[in-house]
Amino acid sequence: MDKSILKKVNLFSDLNDDELEKIYSHSTIKKFNKGEMIFFETEPYNGFYIVIDGSVKIFKISEDGREHVIHFVYPTNTFAEAPLFEQYEKIKNEEFTYPANSMALEDNTKLILIRSDVFYGIIEMNKSICLKMLSGLSRKLRHLNSHIENISQGVPKRLSLFLLEELKKSEKKEKDIIELKFSKHDLASYLGTIDETLSRCLKKLQESNVISVKGRSIHILNKSALLKTSGYKMKNYHAAE
Repeated sequence: MDKSILKKVNLFSDLNDDELEKIYSHSTIKKFNKGEMIFFETEPYNGFYIVIDGSVKIFKISEDGREHVIHFVYPTNTFAEAPLFEQYEKIKNEEFTYPANSMALEDNTKLILIRSDVFYGIIEMNKSICLKMLSGLSRKLRHLNSHIENISQGVPKRLSLFLLEELKKSEKKEKDIIELKFSKHDLASYLGTIDETLSRCLKKLQESNVISVKGRSIHILNKSALLKTSGYKMKNYHAAE
């Protein structure tokens, strides 16, 4: 693996080879197995991560002990980078902790850690790198805002949107198959609902021959029906693929 992996990451997509090398040469490769914690929200902040292989769950625990999934992170995506731009003084003074928890969802999950002190040192010496990365960060924020907006919709619509988005990223999308890398409990939390409601929605889609579910494998049988429920327009969905 070399610096070219960073070019696939939104945050670094506008950087040139020399700028990528500056960052990659000071990064650290870390490996985690399924269920292993990467960091806790009470842990001192020391940098952000890029997923190379596997997947990661970002979540918080409420006062009543319930887990709330914020998002799932897949290869070439970053997590825990926003505080670098929001909490500069606190991070520099070692007064900031991670705002959420993170856990590996697969064995052999491989991550790149870019430490905050290294990151600040690089951008303080080269302001153009900072400006280029802000454009990549804004793209991620638009994605997160979209997820927040979707939470206000009904569960059937949120589920349909999720399935359509996952299908675009699936290694088996030519066969209209999604392989979930996390439990249905995690999915329910991510969609802002409870397990029972998610199960009812999945069952209804199966009974209507829209999908077929076997364990964590979901076969999309009627994409048009999902598009109708989601509110996606066919041309907009395909244009975004």
